[in-house]
Amino acid sequence: MRTALVLLLTAFALLSGRAQGSLSLEATTDRKYYHANTRNSVYTEVRIQTPAPVSETPAPAVHNLAFVLDRSGSMAGPPIQALRTALLSALNSLADRDIVSVVLFGSEVETLLEAQRRDQVTNPAALVARMEPAGGAALYDALNQAAAQLRRYAGPKTINHLILVTDGLPTKGPREFDDFTRLVEILAREGTTVSTIGLGQEFNEDLLAALARLGNGRFRYADQPEKLVDALQAEIAPSRTLVARDAVLTIEFASGCEKVASNGWEPSTIENGTITYRFPHLFAGRETTVLPSVELVMHNLGRYFATARLRWKDPADGSAHEALQKLSVEVDSDSRAVRDSVNPGVIRTAVSTLISEGMQHAIEQLDKGDFRRALRALRTARDDARSLNEDLADPQVAAKIQQLETYLTEVQTRGLNQLDRKILRSGLFNQFATPTAEEKPDR
Repeated sequence: MRTALVLLLTAFALLSGRAQGSLSLEATTDRKYYHANTRNSVYTEVRIQTPAPVSETPAPAVHNLAFVLDRSGSMAGPPIQALRTALLSALNSLADRDIVSVVLFGSEVETLLEAQRRDQVTNPAALVARMEPAGGAALYDALNQAAAQLRRYAGPKTINHLILVTDGLPTKGPREFDDFTRLVEILAREGTTVSTIGLGQEFNEDLLAALARLGNGRFRYADQPEKLVDALQAEIAPSRTLVARDAVLTIEFASGCEKVASNGWEPSTIENGTITYRFPHLFAGRETTVLPSVELVMHNLGRYFATARLRWKDPADGSAHEALQKLSVEVDSDSRAVRDSVNPGVIRTAVSTLISEGMQHAIEQLDKGDFRRALRALRTARDDARSLNEDLADPQVAAKIQQLETYLTEVQTRGLNQLDRKILRSGLFNQFATPTAEEKPDR
């Protein structure tokens, strides 16, 4: 039986009457052999790979973009000027057939640009010059209004994306954390991705990170106004070729599996031993990785411990595709064979993910004023990482653990200030965001 299972899934794109390549789903466990007649913690790295872009590809799908921009009083001075420059640069970077809308929010919400084709926007410079700071921050209403603009042109040929830029907290209208997450969850179900950019030190990084995660987007941090141009440009990178829509990956674990969990940035649901991941869009040349884990009770387990199933729709004609693969493990009573069968790649991914999540949990506890639990989250991450690296003894993994040790010491000594938190939040996020060749790296 094989631990690493590779599926080659052929996806026929009919836009030009020829196949555009295949999707591949690779599932690899953290070792080849596991101890017989005992409990084993198993991490499985699952990768969805799309074909690399080729020279003779059809025209990219139409991008349907909504910019939600903070023009509250706190944006006066260099921030609003930088935002004008960033928006103008973004508008000038779009393709003629892309759809764009711009929603501003202060105490009131204003649709500066109704959803329309980019080539219908006759004077972008005059448009952005109308942005003036004033009032508070009606963020929730602005997101709702932007969603309405996106829905006007949303369809099977569009990639719908909302980009939020803000420097502070919502001060008018709904402002509870759950109000915003529920709204973004609705947008995600509709196939809209949400990315967020925080400027300065006064915004709520926990909220922006959560919205980006639930919205299958990215969270970026611009500590200075002049970095807004790069941050916004990174969100509207040159159009990519869409190879799949409405992709759903499920991993169904057998009855002998316990403590089913999903680790990492990708949002998921877990119900009755099945983890479900949803991806509104899959683009050519991009890889998506998830890291489920489970505890296996070997003597209760049959031949297979999980079934991976990928479903997606063809972006050209909407036809449905599906691939299914059963995942198996091997057992061995020889402890040395088990120890030597460790998979370095999965171990490195698992350690990075566990350390990142430990830091995230520590931040959440610090938000609640519980310093002791924050330290406990960091120590747990450290101990789990050490355990994973025990058989591998990998220098890369050891270096990550040492970084966590250093961070733990700093938190114990001086706590965590606002700037630390924002850098940490965006840095942790970027570990889960796989950049494409055409994107600029975050600074």
